[in-house]
Amino acid sequence: MKNISNRKRSFLYFGTIILVCLDYGVFLWLYLQDIIGGISYVAILFVQFIVLLIARILLRKKLYKRKITLATFIMFLVFSFEIPLIFYEGTSHVAYIYIEPLHAKGTDIYLIGVNKIEFQFMENTQSVENLLNKQQVPFLNVDEITNSVRYESKNQQILKWLHLQENEVVQMKDNVNHYLGKEDERINEFFKQDHMDGNSAGLGLALTGLIMRGDVQNDVPIAVTGAISETGEVLPIGLLKEKILIAEKSSVPFMIIPTKNAEEAAQIQKEHNINVKILDVSKIDEAVQLINEINNQANE
Repeated sequence: MKNISNRKRSFLYFGTIILVCLDYGVFLWLYLQDIIGGISYVAILFVQFIVLLIARILLRKKLYKRKITLATFIMFLVFSFEIPLIFYEGTSHVAYIYIEPLHAKGTDIYLIGVNKIEFQFMENTQSVENLLNKQQVPFLNVDEITNSVRYESKNQQILKWLHLQENEVVQMKDNVNHYLGKEDERINEFFKQDHMDGNSAGLGLALTGLIMRGDVQNDVPIAVTGAISETGEVLPIGLLKEKILIAEKSSVPFMIIPTKNAEEAAQIQKEHNINVKILDVSKIDEAVQLINEINNQANE
């Protein structure tokens, strides 16, 4: 009888966890599908937490009180994890702004970066575009921010608060220096810029370092984007459409991108009638080989 009673308790505890997780999952799904807003979502979690807390206080039966205590604790953790979403609710749109590609003199390797501006409580995309046009800001495109984007931003911020996510810029610097074998002060100058974000300049910086020390020669303007690992693998990047549009607008004839972005790039090239010749690589050595081939063809 004691074993049956213990099994029953275990089943009730397990059932309580499953029910709370299902409840949480349903409302999270509604939020991610943009059916409910962030404030409503957090408010629902808060109300459920209060209801469970009151139920725990009022219940007298010890067995059920333990289950409600467990459910209340889980809901408190969920509410605490999701409450930062209310600070992201006002951000409605993001505009991607054209900035001139960077390059080190004598390398002809152009690093493609994208600036972005977030807007609060804008009615629609057209109103953002009208504002940017009025202020004569050279924007590439404007996107409406969805709840899934807000949720990802919130989670990344929490990871940073907990020091569980390495800074992408620091990681990029370490990977570039590791690949080159030593720190290069000229490369490190790049990292002294204000408001740096992301790791997509890694491939371009590695190639710039190789050219600066004479391992590679390049006399043809080439736009480059791609993250790298410390072993020289080229990793995929985001904001590819905006970077291709910047390369096109800058009249750079060639662009090197990660192989894992190649399919997306082909679609963008087709949709926007891009004239830049886009080449993809999976390793830095492949990029070096492409640069040599491009220069050989240019000298024929």
